[in-house]
Amino acid sequence: MWLLRTSTAELEHFNSPFDVKGGYAILSHVWQDHEQCFQDLQALRTQLAVTGYKHRLRSRVSAKIRDCCILAKSHGYDWLWIDTCCIDRTSSAELSEAINSMYEWYAYSQVCYAYLHDVPNTRDLYSRDSRFRDSRWFTRGWTLQELIAPRSLVFLAEDWSVLGTKAGLADLLETITGVDADVLTFRRDLGSVSVARRMSWASHRKTTRPEDEAYSLMGIFGVHMATIYGEGHRAFRRLQEEILKRTSDQTLFAWGNVLPIRTAPFREQMAYGIYHPDNHMFAPSPAAFSHSGNMVPISMKDAVENALKGIGIKQRSRTNMQVSFSKSMRRLSDDAWNFALPDFMVTTHGMRARLLVIESSAGQSVLAVAVLACKDTTTGSFVGLLLRRRADEQGATLKYPRYHVGVTIRGMHVWMRLRYRLSHVDWVRHALSFNSSGITARWQQLYLSHRPPSRAPSSSAPQHKHGAAFRFFFPRWLEVELDKQGFRPDAKLPVSRSDASKLPQWASIATFTFTHRRIQEAFRIHVGQCRGVPWAVAGFVAYKPPSARIPSVLPPSQHRTGISPFLKPPPASSNCSEPQGPGVCIRAAKSACTGSIASWPNGTRTFGDAERNVQLTFTRANSSSTHILDVRVGGHRFDRLAERWQAGRRLVHLSCTVMGRI
Repeated sequence: MWLLRTSTAELEHFNSPFDVKGGYAILSHVWQDHEQCFQDLQALRTQLAVTGYKHRLRSRVSAKIRDCCILAKSHGYDWLWIDTCCIDRTSSAELSEAINSMYEWYAYSQVCYAYLHDVPNTRDLYSRDSRFRDSRWFTRGWTLQELIAPRSLVFLAEDWSVLGTKAGLADLLETITGVDADVLTFRRDLGSVSVARRMSWASHRKTTRPEDEAYSLMGIFGVHMATIYGEGHRAFRRLQEEILKRTSDQTLFAWGNVLPIRTAPFREQMAYGIYHPDNHMFAPSPAAFSHSGNMVPISMKDAVENALKGIGIKQRSRTNMQVSFSKSMRRLSDDAWNFALPDFMVTTHGMRARLLVIESSAGQSVLAVAVLACKDTTTGSFVGLLLRRRADEQGATLKYPRYHVGVTIRGMHVWMRLRYRLSHVDWVRHALSFNSSGITARWQQLYLSHRPPSRAPSSSAPQHKHGAAFRFFFPRWLEVELDKQGFRPDAKLPVSRSDASKLPQWASIATFTFTHRRIQEAFRIHVGQCRGVPWAVAGFVAYKPPSARIPSVLPPSQHRTGISPFLKPPPASSNCSEPQGPGVCIRAAKSACTGSIASWPNGTRTFGDAERNVQLTFTRANSSSTHILDVRVGGHRFDRLAERWQAGRRLVHLSCTVMGRI
């Protein structure tokens, strides 16, 4: 680790915090604009050494570094660590080591200065409108570990005056951050706090990079992993996998909405097959734990006994139990009272686990509640995972069935849909009830979806819905490239999603005409829908000089779709009859209903012959029915024109060169 000498602001390297004689101070702060980095400090030192002013280094560094060095020196510390200038971020190895060791560096420091640049020097910290409560320092992801780890933490105002200490302000800090005062004052070990509660501390904090949501929590959970900037939110799922390897705390899975008491999903309208980030065991971000701070782990024995009690089963001889269950339509396997340690393993098929599963079915729908060894202290209820069998395996008989987590209950409108992934185990008998359907309780080995696939399956690729509106637009660069070939559109082209041409259902056509500015050539593109099926045709049309055009006034709607003012578009009839118009070479419109865009190889089709042709290519722009239309003009005629044009350019260039020499 690199440390600053507080007397000179020079950097010196130490192998570990224990090698620093006399200890060191450390700074916690929020990054601002124009922070001085490691390279800036080394370059400044080299520059001053060359000019003979090396002893003035501390006076030339940034105000934040200089003032912190002065404060630490006045407190008797010879060494200081600041993350902005004490990490060489050009070295990926050094950056990874620093991120993995940062919690320990703060924990082993003699004092940590929490510099609040947006808080003035005031003694009224407890008032509701105090600037201290609203400081950005309490909203950043990295400052959470910097609050918890140090034994001695001093809060500093914008003028570097002391506002208070972590120990003295522990109650106020608990109100602001949610971190228990006992944890801040080290009367309670951090490892004894549930995983869900520690995650909830970070649920409202923000980081500049999405990967830092995970990297800033590694020290709080005592895990280490490789830092891979560019992986995005996958880093947080990797963090949860590492946590799972080191703890049996099942509150790691206790996040998301809890099914309300007296709600029975079978009696509601459930939505299936809709992707949702709550479908999986691992949370997408710390924000998912915002309401899970009161989840605590319990013994598996207590969880199972409570679950069986909830469905009306008492511990007695197995023979008597089986008779009682058959009468009440509830069944229990013979080994239900054999408590096994829960086991979770991440595999390619999902997370393999052995849990007590309480299951019920209604027709092809199979719902279950997997009992978790955790409890919500707010309501006093035991909780479990609300599961549904995968849609592609409904009715299948597998040794280890696979489940998704959570169900979506529809409302009268799309915005009324609610997602639930947890259930009160105490009310599982009611939650899974449906007429006289049976409820089965048994220990089961199963696979649970643990994270979204890296790529969407091919079967889920979006398709154009029959009869739905069809949207398309041209790439922004297309008009420039066609102009290089001499073709210009007769109206403004839609070049973004916001102004994409929209073809309503059934009979509708959009027409675009491109004329050549030097020769009497023009081609036209028609895009339409025939009985809800999108189609497109293109072809060259007869050119009429401007003097021969028949004056006409078109409605504004036709100008928006790029319809030529001198050539009529095909009629928008419901039976897609053959388009009429002078010189229109697009007889293929007759078969438009059978030759839809969806049938084109790779969304591409060429119209014309070897002499003159137009190629159209439709590419899906997003998950909706919006497409990008690319146009290419080719053929021997235009190849010869391009060669002549290039020869003319060379001749002009040669003439200019000769005249310049004369």
